[in-house]
Amino acid sequence: MQKYIFYVGHIDLVNVVNEELDKNYSLKIWKPKIYKIAPKGLFSVPFFAYWICHYLKLFSNSFYSIYLIYYKNEIAHYSVILPKFFKTPFMESNDLQIGPIGTKKEHRRKGLANYAIQEIIESYKDQNQKFWYLTRKENVISGKVIEKFGFRAYGEGNRKGKLGIFNIEKKY
Repeated sequence: MQKYIFYVGHIDLVNVVNEELDKNYSLKIWKPKIYKIAPKGLFSVPFFAYWICHYLKLFSNSFYSIYLIYYKNEIAHYSVILPKFFKTPFMESNDLQIGPIGTKKEHRRKGLANYAIQEIIESYKDQNQKFWYLTRKENVISGKVIEKFGFRAYGEGNRKGKLGIFNIEKKY
């Protein structure tokens, strides 16, 4: 069974990293539409499920979006913003989860994840926002990325049941 580390950060306590985006990259924020299930080039079963949760109002708020970093016309990185829903019962209704995130192999170690997270935090600076970030326990690099922003490890746990509901078993 896969173990996860749950990180938490509050908008008032997060650090600004000031990551610059190389001129060959560009950021776009994608929002779902009834006829757009996922950004072009990023469709998968989880994105279809997120779209359904958004339109059936299973998310606790309407902030579901995807921060995309393009290299030319190709997606190099994505960071998903997910509101609370049935898989994340530990979250409060206004909380947001950063992730899942992904960077294509050839674009790693260029600060794309840092830049995307920085832009997400900047987007919510005027709100009393609490963010969550989940990573597999063995993914040390992912944990280090979010710790740069002042997020702290809150606990660890796993996914339970057929729906994959996240469960925090141990709090730090």
